[in-house]
Amino acid sequence: MIAIFRREMRGYFDSLMGVGVIGAFVVLMMLLSLLLDPLNQGGDWFKRGELSMRTFFGVFPWVAAVVVPAVSMRLWAEDRRQATFELLMTLPIPTWQVALGKYLAGLVFLAAMLAGTAAFPLMLANFGQPDWGPVLGGYVACFLLGAAFLAIGMFLSGLTENQALAFFVAMLVCLGLVGLGELRTFFGDLARARPTAALVHLTSLPVVGLAVLAAAVSRDKAVGAGSVAVGLAVNALTYLFDDQPSPPKSEAVVAALGQISVLDHFREIERGVVYTNGLVFIASLVVLFVVLNVWSLESRRHS
Repeated sequence: MIAIFRREMRGYFDSLMGVGVIGAFVVLMMLLSLLLDPLNQGGDWFKRGELSMRTFFGVFPWVAAVVVPAVSMRLWAEDRRQATFELLMTLPIPTWQVALGKYLAGLVFLAAMLAGTAAFPLMLANFGQPDWGPVLGGYVACFLLGAAFLAIGMFLSGLTENQALAFFVAMLVCLGLVGLGELRTFFGDLARARPTAALVHLTSLPVVGLAVLAAAVSRDKAVGAGSVAVGLAVNALTYLFDDQPSPPKSEAVVAALGQISVLDHFREIERGVVYTNGLVFIASLVVLFVVLNVWSLESRRHS
């Protein structure tokens, strides 16, 4: 596993790709943090006369959903393209150690990306007396969310030898997870008007997603297509029946949405408080996609 880890780290830093990704991430975060105001208070840091990392942490999930897939896209796709994938699969070590070595290298690279933004907390310390709790909590939240996106990207990279395709699909999945938090208001309104339909959406869509992932791992197109067709049919049929609003059911739907929203969990951890639900949820995402990655590799190793 250590040899795999060292090999991947050399792959990141022996080429301009690694330095370029870190540089692009730092520049993008700086520009967005200085120019955007997520609370729409009419101005950037300088116009408001306020120096904080609120904007930085506000835009990070969206930037990470684009940049982290660029880090993970090469983890397996590059080996498949260079025909070294078969060599890795014949090494006399368990598959999970190969996958874990690659994932740990990605985590170190993610930490290097975040370390590149150290200018922000240094500015806070130089020009004021910041509350370090939210700053440290924000960085922990950024690392955990990035780790989840990295696991998703690594799994998808193992399914194709095309790095561009691995990047694009991983980016869509990560953006979808972040966007779900922004759709909470829409789902809340839907839950109040049609609680059964909202409940069906929230329960069926993750199940269909898992079925599609399982089909991708086993390369069974029939299962994937069938899962999507059944999911669409079930969700469409809910609108053919009368659905009377039910306050208890509506509240349950809104609460369930909060539990599966990556963005909501990220914001809770960012505040610098110990938030067990968020930690467990993000850790579960990491474990799920790392296990799926190992499962998919095992299916190829013994096929």
